[in-house]
Amino acid sequence: MRVTSLLLVTSLLAPAAASAETGPRWLMTSAELRAAPEDPEPAGEILVASPVTVLGPERNGRVEVILTGWTDREGRALFATASPSVELARVEPGLLTLREDSEGEGWMRADLRGWLDPSMLTGDAQALWHKAFADYRAHCTRCHPRRAPEKYSVEEWAEYFRVMGPRTRLPRDEQLLIRAYLQRHASDAAELESVLPPGDLPR
Repeated sequence: MRVTSLLLVTSLLAPAAASAETGPRWLMTSAELRAAPEDPEPAGEILVASPVTVLGPERNGRVEVILTGWTDREGRALFATASPSVELARVEPGLLTLREDSEGEGWMRADLRGWLDPSMLTGDAQALWHKAFADYRAHCTRCHPRRAPEKYSVEEWAEYFRVMGPRTRLPRDEQLLIRAYLQRHASDAAELESVLPPGDLPR
């Protein structure tokens, strides 16, 4: 009886403890973002492999997250740098909060804050990058030798995938994950360090 009671208490407390965890996470798959935890319709989407910070405990099956980056005058997307090369999220106008320290021609620093399903998040960036590398090795060497990620810039990988991504016939998220891995290991990947947490990547 005592053992059963202890097991019941443990099972009830475990989800609450897990849902209250805060800190950096990565998107394992692209996820719909809500402006409020109870909103039935999404207000945007955060793309696979984008880094977010979980701000608090779960509500209505969702956790609040924040992501910082750059946006243009339209304010419909968030990027890792002041260029369209690394897209992190797509949102409805008005969901981004502009920062006062904005710089660049037509580019502004912005925060994206909203709610998403915590099952879409992982704290293990290495597992994510290993999957990306495995997909890259399996699907991107059928027609040509494997290209070394550090031989190309972040922008060059974006352009390469714009042309070659659809030819792989891989699902959208697998294409985006491979692209994120390659950009994270590009020749000028240091530009992404302020947004993408560091970590050893498979080669």
